[in-house]
Amino acid sequence: MNPIPEARDGTGSTPAALRATFPLQLDRNLIAAATTIGDELDLPALVTNLHSMVSGLPGLQVVGIAAYDEKRRMLSTYTLESPGDSAGPPSPQAVIRRESTRDEGDSPSFDAMPRTYVSGDLSGERTAVFQEELYRSGVRRYASVAAVLRGRVIGQLFLGFHDCDAIPPETVSFLERIAVVVAPVLWNCIAHDWFARGNRRRDMLIALNAAINGSLEVDTVISSSFQAIGQIEHLRLCIIGLVGEDEHAPRCYEWRYADVDGTSQAAVAGMVSCAVGLGAWMAWHREPLESEDLQKAVRQTLDVEWRALGVRRYVVTPMLARGRRVGAVLFGSSHPYAANPVDRWMYDFIATQLALATDNAMQHERIRQLLDRAQQQNVYLREEIQGEHSFGEIIGNSPAMRRVCDAIRRVAETTATVLITGATGVGKELVARAIHGRSDRADQPMVKLNCAAIPEGMVESELFGHERGAFTSAIERRIGRFELARDGTLFLDEVGELALGIQTKLLRVLQDGEFERVGGSETIRSNARILAATNRDLARAVRDGAFRADLYYRLNVFPIHISSLEERREDIPALIEAFILQLSRRMGKRIEGVASASLNHLCGRDWPGNVRELQHVIERAMILCDGSVLNVEIEPSAMSVARADADGTLASPASSLQVVEADHIRGVLERTRGVIEGPRGAARLLGLKPSTLRFRMRRHGIERPV
Repeated sequence: MNPIPEARDGTGSTPAALRATFPLQLDRNLIAAATTIGDELDLPALVTNLHSMVSGLPGLQVVGIAAYDEKRRMLSTYTLESPGDSAGPPSPQAVIRRESTRDEGDSPSFDAMPRTYVSGDLSGERTAVFQEELYRSGVRRYASVAAVLRGRVIGQLFLGFHDCDAIPPETVSFLERIAVVVAPVLWNCIAHDWFARGNRRRDMLIALNAAINGSLEVDTVISSSFQAIGQIEHLRLCIIGLVGEDEHAPRCYEWRYADVDGTSQAAVAGMVSCAVGLGAWMAWHREPLESEDLQKAVRQTLDVEWRALGVRRYVVTPMLARGRRVGAVLFGSSHPYAANPVDRWMYDFIATQLALATDNAMQHERIRQLLDRAQQQNVYLREEIQGEHSFGEIIGNSPAMRRVCDAIRRVAETTATVLITGATGVGKELVARAIHGRSDRADQPMVKLNCAAIPEGMVESELFGHERGAFTSAIERRIGRFELARDGTLFLDEVGELALGIQTKLLRVLQDGEFERVGGSETIRSNARILAATNRDLARAVRDGAFRADLYYRLNVFPIHISSLEERREDIPALIEAFILQLSRRMGKRIEGVASASLNHLCGRDWPGNVRELQHVIERAMILCDGSVLNVEIEPSAMSVARADADGTLASPASSLQVVEADHIRGVLERTRGVIEGPRGAARLLGLKPSTLRFRMRRHGIERPV
């Protein structure tokens, strides 16, 4: 392409001889330009081609094109300083690109300026940042011409000159003609840039979709998502905050852009702590939040740290899944301008996809925890589920049992702690199940723990659970009874047998509803309702210092006492009938009733084992019965009760049996030298639990031999 003649006469105008050839040379350059730039799609390359068309203009200092992106509402200015005749043709790498918004006035407004504009001397007033930058580049005057396509301004072509002379009309006319040729090419370049940006966004979203659908682990989903999100242009920081179950304390994951040895790399950091203000926003807001330019204003302490990373603005977009707040995503950009509509749509889309993926992962995690909990419950409750609990309803119409049933109806609808007292075998667990079954927690499990049946060193682990490695035999994490009974009921049988150290920890759970697993530091909350049972006199144990008074008051909110079977003999016939019906189904026998003599015997004899003993006697008689009428044989111990005493007087059956039992216990204690527990203890020899033996010793006033 031939340069435009530069010679001038003394007045600064082009000589007449040259002006005669000027239009012809312009036409040649325009034809050459149209041939050269017809298939150009790169804006910096288009600027260098524009420079080659006008490189011969006298005083030329700067060549440039301003392109307006309507979708992004951005004005991109591409400027090239003329290298002069001595240098070779400039390369596209020498073109300087600058972006701004039309609303900020940093660049000429296409709508406000005329289609052709010739400036005055910039040494005087400069009203825009664009003019200030041209002036710093050595430009004293410039001319700009609109690139118009189908009646719409799509950009500007401008030439800057270093001398202060007025720009010749021929130069302006030439620039106008160039603009006509460049306009379609400029549109192609803008459209190509749109498509390229769109392709990059599409590739990023495809990668994000593959990342979030590749795992159901929350940490893996977040880490994989960062690899895709890091492809966003100008992104320097990304924080994903996930709201916990209490919706107050998000757990945050951070991604930072790193420039190592001149090579741009994505650096992924793990969980970080959120600022208080940002964490509160993530937990509660449903609308996006956008910062100001951090070079001009900061609103929190972390803004200063993020600004040091190259972040100029950030947008926080809420993560909503199925109408719930899941968290929020922070996008920190090195771009100083407000996010455009396309970027906002992309941020919203990413946040929505992340919300669904992380919510699915967290739901999967909760389901897995529930499955683990259900498996633990199955281990604890298998015997309860498979077994048959004595009988479905409380049997008895005696005044004592009517009082118990009335108490059950009153307390079942509340969440009050209940202390059930009574001798061994009266049916304390049955009362507890009746309370649970009539409460609003009936669809949740009732977890049972017999405090007397577990070694003292294992009670804490049974109640609160333990972490793996908490002690020698802790080969895996175990969920405790309090955790299993969450939203349900925890029944503590034989609670009076708890050691004082465990009583202190139990008191804390009753007061605060919080505990930690053995060997763990995580605080776990439980809202389990507590039902406790004991055959001990806890008030006396408090006076003796064997039971904490504060725990006793916590447990004794609503006491229910179950009378012994001796105190409600009128309930024995109904109990016998219920046992026969239950055992008949189990054994496949048809028993129509009980012999009168047997019934009288059963109603008149002593029942130290209460209802449980009565059930066992009926079961033994059912096994031996071959007919339809049940006959209960009189046991030797029971027959001895009816014999006269040594003085020839008829002794009380109950009194005589108690004396025999007391003497037998004393004899066994003397043989074991006062040892109650263990393989050689009195409880083992008598076939009783240690707690039961201690109760009978207290009832008979028996002291351990020294």
